[in-house]
Amino acid sequence: MVAEEIAQQVFAQCGESGAASEIARYVAIPGNEPVRWLLPANGEAIESVLGSWTPYRTRSRMAWAVVRAASRMGELGELPGAAMIETECAHGVDWRALGWRWDGTPIAAIYVGTPGPRRKAVVHLVEGTTGRCRAVVKVPLNDGARNASLHEAAVLAELEEERRESVPRLLYVDRARGVVTQTFVDGRPGSRKWDAEHSRALRSLLLSGETTSLRAHAERWQLEGIGLRLPESVEIAMEEIAADKPVPACWQHGDFAPWNIRRMADGRLALLDWEEARRGGLPLCDAFHFLHVQDFLFGRRPQLHTGDVCEAAHSIRISAGAAGKLEMAYLVGAYVTCIRRGNEERARFIEKTMARFRRRAA
Repeated sequence: MVAEEIAQQVFAQCGESGAASEIARYVAIPGNEPVRWLLPANGEAIESVLGSWTPYRTRSRMAWAVVRAASRMGELGELPGAAMIETECAHGVDWRALGWRWDGTPIAAIYVGTPGPRRKAVVHLVEGTTGRCRAVVKVPLNDGARNASLHEAAVLAELEEERRESVPRLLYVDRARGVVTQTFVDGRPGSRKWDAEHSRALRSLLLSGETTSLRAHAERWQLEGIGLRLPESVEIAMEEIAADKPVPACWQHGDFAPWNIRRMADGRLALLDWEEARRGGLPLCDAFHFLHVQDFLFGRRPQLHTGDVCEAAHSIRISAGAAGKLEMAYLVGAYVTCIRRGNEERARFIEKTMARFRRRAA
């Protein structure tokens, strides 16, 4: 999908069909994909958005610093690989109808997700008078993204009802289109290094007085795996974890990773993107995801991380042995999810990681 088509689809989802239109000029900024950002051509007042986005690879950080500098100088269109586009957008999009509560008409800067079954665009709405990003509108680009956004909206509503802090607040939900508006969470991008604040954030997601069991989750993964070709190592692991005792239940974020975390001004961590979240999840699985997904994405060798989360486990009264079982459970669940979604590369990496349990026991 070319940049013009993406922009047209995004604005069509935000506006009303049949509305009068006008031409808007944007600059398509490439990343790992041909279009990663669609930014206003004049670069006006979007530094708050660009500053909240920090790539984790050195080369990407350097390239992003150039994008930010070009934006401040109004020279985005001069960047290598950038493309100036003109797109029809719904004239006078009623941003207030989509949850905008601040002064004036917002400036829209658009992040375009990676192509896949859950591809979406995230429209950052910036207040022109202050230059502050106040809200984000998540616009699905396919049915999978629509379902994921509506699931996240339901989760955020539950979290607000439970008065959970440090999460985005819902401003608007269009159930027919799957368009969801949330408050923007201001803060520095999360660190790749696990620290005490990460442990504290996960403890805050425990469900007081509630428990779950590895058996219940193993049975769910077995059902999800029906019809799939699961290797013997995964089948054996399911049997091993299915006989374990109850453990504290929690809100499981599901994609607890540095890019979905913001460190706020008071030092606390806020969690974004709750599309994978589940109530009544297993403790420590978010911690294991934080570590294992980085092993995969940043070219590290497969390894086990029970020792890295021992302090977090101790703080919620989970023994080292139980933590090891929870790590195995995380890997089983992640493997089944990868196979169901066709992510065979990560599934192979997880299988190699699980093999380390067998070598350790030998």
